[in-house]
Amino acid sequence: MATRAMLWQISAVMALPSLLFLSHRCMRFEYDLLLVAASPLALDIAYRCAALGRIGIVIPPPEGQWQWQWQRWWLSQYPPRRLDAQHWQHFQAHLHYGQRRYAPRVLELAGVDVIPGAGEFVWQPRCHFRVGGDRLYARGYLLLDAPAAMDTHDMDALDRIELACWRHWSGQPLEADEQGLPLVATEDAWFNDRLHAVLSALGLGVPLKGRRKAPDPTPLNLHPLRRDAQGWLWINGQGRTSHPQVYACGGWQRGYRLPSLTYFEAFAIARQILQRKPRSLDYRSQPWWIALPVPLARVGWNARQARRYLREPIQLWEIQHLTPEGQSLGQVVLNRQGRLLGATLMGQAAIASSRIFGRCLDQPALAAITYAGWEVDCQRQRSPNAGRGQESPLP
Repeated sequence: MATRAMLWQISAVMALPSLLFLSHRCMRFEYDLLLVAASPLALDIAYRCAALGRIGIVIPPPEGQWQWQWQRWWLSQYPPRRLDAQHWQHFQAHLHYGQRRYAPRVLELAGVDVIPGAGEFVWQPRCHFRVGGDRLYARGYLLLDAPAAMDTHDMDALDRIELACWRHWSGQPLEADEQGLPLVATEDAWFNDRLHAVLSALGLGVPLKGRRKAPDPTPLNLHPLRRDAQGWLWINGQGRTSHPQVYACGGWQRGYRLPSLTYFEAFAIARQILQRKPRSLDYRSQPWWIALPVPLARVGWNARQARRYLREPIQLWEIQHLTPEGQSLGQVVLNRQGRLLGATLMGQAAIASSRIFGRCLDQPALAAITYAGWEVDCQRQRSPNAGRGQESPLP
């Protein structure tokens, strides 16, 4: 009997690793928010929202697509001020610091579960996300950005500008179709003129028109979600898809997919899921910008949008910001009462000032301009480009 009992104990011990392996393959996890990430922006969102609930984040393997998204995000935050090897090396060092700051181990210490690998949604009997044999359940799922197309034929105009500038900064040769006319057809003339001047000085260009294709829903098994005729996900004003638990932002919807806008969308959606307070996304007060050596930033309405929404006379003021680093230029849109409706800025002060102007929308424009450290440009104010038939702020 003793020998038989000993043999049973030995066999049980030998079977323990296999039982643990099987249990690991069938693990079930519960989260308040699960981020299905195609951009490292999700790492910052998870880190900042970790105190609001239990968060899991599914990240893809560190391949070329993921590295390009790192470059896009960091270029949008810290664009080099000069196009030389020294500034590019400094930028790369800053980028490596950011990658260490949001390493999986750091996120785990903050209470975020990092799940590397590819997965897909399982819709029945209960919606969850499956990675390998693990089942990840959550109160809300956020598809944070879609994999970006690396083929320039599948990019819109702003994506092509970002890719061309990145290749120029990193010393890579430009592709043949990046030598076209640098124009974003959906923007106003002031924006187009400045963008044309900046890119021409760099020797860069993008085709006149570009249309981004809808991302493929097959890898994540998103076919049950409602889509339009072109294949884009249906997303309401709160960022929610046709499934009540699934939200999406960034490259999953039409329009610009600049990192500054994607970050705004993702942070707002994550907070409303964790705090259970649905609210519509307010794009008008959210600044966005293009990562150029001479940044271009926008907040609020441009002249065309103001005329369409207000259907009343507007004013256009030319403004400037003078510092030892150089001059920044801008154009602000006002209503008849002199309140600020929007600003388009160009120069080293553009990104920081766009955040200030975003907080001053619908306030007296002159006070907002002064508060942001800008001034009305009297010499350019009377030029024909200041606004056709619009009133001047000068007496």
